[in-house]
Amino acid sequence: MSTVYDALLGILDETFRVEPEMIRADATLDEMELDSLAVAELAAIIQEQFGVKVSGRDVGKGTTLDELAALIASEEAPAPIAGR
Repeated sequence: MSTVYDALLGILDETFRVEPEMIRADATLDEMELDSLAVAELAAIIQEQFGVKVSGRDVGKGTTLDELAALIASEEAPAPIAGR
């Protein structure tokens, strides 16, 4: 598992108290019982912890944990330097 994925597991467990059996790579935020307010709070935590700004267009209750981790990882990757 990736570092981002592991960090998200910790956030879901510690901050949102999602039951461990509900946390799966293919589980949506809705399936993990995160309501709209919790999803907004999660977006704020992601921005603070990873320096990645995610919006309601990027993350919603239908987003899976895997999709969220991939989105964060892709935003964290440094942009290629021109000419290299």
